[in-house]
Amino acid sequence: MELDIALRGRRSIRSYRDIDIPESTVTELIDLARHAPSSMNGQPWLFIVIRDKVIKQQLADLKDLYCPDNKKQYKATMIRNAPVVIIICVHRDQSHDRLLENGVLAGAQLMLAAHAKGIGSVFMTAYQKEQPDLSRKIQTLLSLPQEVEPIVVLPLGFPDERPAKKELKPLESIIYHDRYLKSI
Repeated sequence: MELDIALRGRRSIRSYRDIDIPESTVTELIDLARHAPSSMNGQPWLFIVIRDKVIKQQLADLKDLYCPDNKKQYKATMIRNAPVVIIICVHRDQSHDRLLENGVLAGAQLMLAAHAKGIGSVFMTAYQKEQPDLSRKIQTLLSLPQEVEPIVVLPLGFPDERPAKKELKPLESIIYHDRYLKSI
């Protein structure tokens, strides 16, 4: 798939068919994700691949428990039903104070790689500065050491839905040259 087609066509997929994703495909997606940029080329990522139904259920329960009030309509059902969930973690000592950025960049790259292979995903955060208990509980659930911070939760699966085309703001409303100049 051409890059511009992948960038324009990727959508958040929250419903998956009951078809497994081969381990070789998951490994290939992680291989592509590890080519993402990282602060000072620290490559601080660790990828936890979850297929176990009990762990997925516990993870979904945690996400639902810590879901902000303004997002309660988004239950973590997609975690329970996805054939594979990948938790992208970042090692503190290798992140050069860029935990979030490093994790999100790898997550975005993995999502695009998955989309190019016909696999859907939806971005979910494991790291909430204002609610550190969520990451701590995910660390405990996955037996992560304290220096390894979970950043991104990515349910993956073959889509069982076709989301509508995304409505985008007009380009002229988001591009400024040299400095921000608000229209009067």
